[in-house]
Amino acid sequence: MVYNARKRQQGGDTAQQYFKRTEDIAGTQDMRFQELMPDPLHWLGITKIDRFISMSNMKYDAVVESGIKIVERVDIPEELIPCDAHVEIDAKVFAGYFPGAKKAKTYEELQNTVGRAE
Repeated sequence: MVYNARKRQQGGDTAQQYFKRTEDIAGTQDMRFQELMPDPLHWLGITKIDRFISMSNMKYDAVVESGIKIVERVDIPEELIPCDAHVEIDAKVFAGYFPGAKKAKTYEELQNTVGRAE
């Protein structure tokens, strides 16, 4: 529902409106309960992750606070990011997610990151 609303909003899907649209629909920026996310890793006996590929500080914090060591956080390679995903990536870097080598855009610059509109 959130993704459809973002695509259909006036002006299309923009990084500037990414979290606002999610809050309008879901009532919060993120409905996932990340504290439970490490549980399956513990069940599998994982105590260390050598290369962690995730922008989410919430995931990273949940894993580390649960006692699993993360050796290196790895940036998502630019060539693996689909064009349409730049809306989400730019919005998250602006909001403080792990940027890797990406430079955070200004709020005004986020208006120029536009995905598909239906």
